[in-house]
Parts: sequence; C-alpha cells; structure tokens
Amino acid sequence: MAATRSFLFAPANRTELHAKLANSDADIVCLDLEDAVPPDEKEKSRALALEWLGAGPPARSTRAVRLNPLSTRAGLADLHAASAASLTPDTLLVLPKVDHAHELRLADAVLTETGSRAGLMALIESAAGLENAAMIAAATPRLRLLLFGAADLAAELGIEIAPEPLLYARARVVHAARTAGIPVIDVPSLNFRDIDAVEQEARAARALGFAGKGAVHPCNIAPINAIFSPSSGEIAKAKKIIAAYEASPTGLAVIDGKLIERPVIRSMRATLEAARVAGLE
Repeated sequence: MAATRSFLFAPANRTELHAKLANSDADIVCLDLEDAVPPDEKEKSRALALEWLGAGPPARSTRAVRLNPLSTRAGLADLHAASAASLTPDTLLVLPKVDHAHELRLADAVLTETGSRAGLMALIESAAGLENAAMIAAATPRLRLLLFGAADLAAELGIEIAPEPLLYARARVVHAARTAGIPVIDVPSLNFRDIDAVEQEARAARALGFAGKGAVHPCNIAPINAIFSPSSGEIAKAKKIIAAYEASPTGLAVIDGKLIERPVIRSMRATLEAARVAGLE
C-alpha cells in the first residue's frame, strides 16, 4: 500500500475544499459524509463525494470517503451507492463506529457482488469495537487500515480525551492491526492550531506503533509527515546494520557493542521500506 503517514479529513458538503484536499501533501485525503454533514445534506453530499472519489487519484494521495455507520439508513445508502460506483483499488471506503467483524464482512460482500475493487478502512471508536479489535482487523483481506477514534470512545468510557486515559485503548488497537499485518492511524489532534501539541501527539503515536496520524487542517500535514518518516540518520543506520548482518557468515553481527539478530534486521528493513514509500529512498 501507499504511504499512510497522514490522513486529512474535510466535510463532503464543502465543495470549495475538495480541490484543496486533493492537492494537499497528505498521504490519504478523505471526504467525510458522517459527523461533518447535517442530515438534510447527506444525499447531496453522497453524490458529491462519490464524484470526487471517482475522479481518479491525484499525484500522490490515496482518496477516501468516510461513510455513515452501517447501522443507519444513510450508511446503507452510502454503501449501496459506493458499491455501484466505478472505484479503483486505490480508493478507500472508511467505515465508522465498527463494533463487530460482521460489519466489514457485510460491506465486503456487497462490494464483491458488484465487482467493486475499493478497499476498506475501519474506525475503532467504541467499547465494543475495542473489545473486538483483533477480529475486526482480521475480518477481510479488503481491509487495508484501521483508524483509532478517541472522542466517541472517551465519551462512552467516561474518561478524558488525553494520552494517559486512552493509552490502553491505543495500544490494543495497534496490537490488533499489527497482528493482522495492516497499518493503523491515530486520531487527529483536537489542538490542531497548536503545532507543538500536534508534534508531541504524533511522536507519542509513532512510539506506540502507529503508522500515521489524522488531521483536520492542512497545517498539520507537514509536521505529521516529518515525524512519521524515517530520518536520514535512521536510514543510514538501517543500511549499516543490514550490510553488516548480510556480510556475517554466522547470521549474527555486532555493531557499536550491540548484538544484531534477525528481529533487528526485520525492523531495519521496515525502516527502509517506510523510507521508500515516503519517497526518501
């Protein structure tokens, strides 16, 4: 899959933002049909979003549309319309408030029936979704990504939207995604105008194993992309370690006094792959 460092949302009913979204530097750009669109504009916004989605990918970004929950009439209408659209395998349909794996299997079955090649992305943002995260992540090969949602989950759990209370939830979603072999993206920062806060949240998310972070404003994209990209030092270190390991006849190497074994090499190769996807190699 393409890079997943940054995920930029915009309301589907704000047509003046569509071109700006498509031309941003975000790795994934997404029109939102759910929370950002009032009920009386759902139908019109659906048509606008699918037209934008089918226009073809811009130079570097993956296009996505967040549907309404499949437990609602609007969500089922979104899925039906999306399944009939001519979407490429590079496009993503984002399913919000996924509580159970069968929701993804239902979406997969509908898309398969119509021959759609679109991928799926699931939002884990409820207590039930968190409990079933591992099964959700493994529900279908059509699932390309997980996205962690903090606001709804925190409200349901009766906790503050803050790093410490949500640490367990974040770690559990990362574990589910990594077990299934797919990336996971962290929730956008609510303090999006405070770049220092955005950077701090992004670094913490990367340290937990997230592959990227969401954003609701374009000013967040550059710092997020930078933090989720390997640095030149990390790339050089990875190359040095891999070269030493491959040159060793024993399958072991020692660099700077540290023993290098196969798990370290796997991590170093992941660093180089991340650099390649980000266009740094």
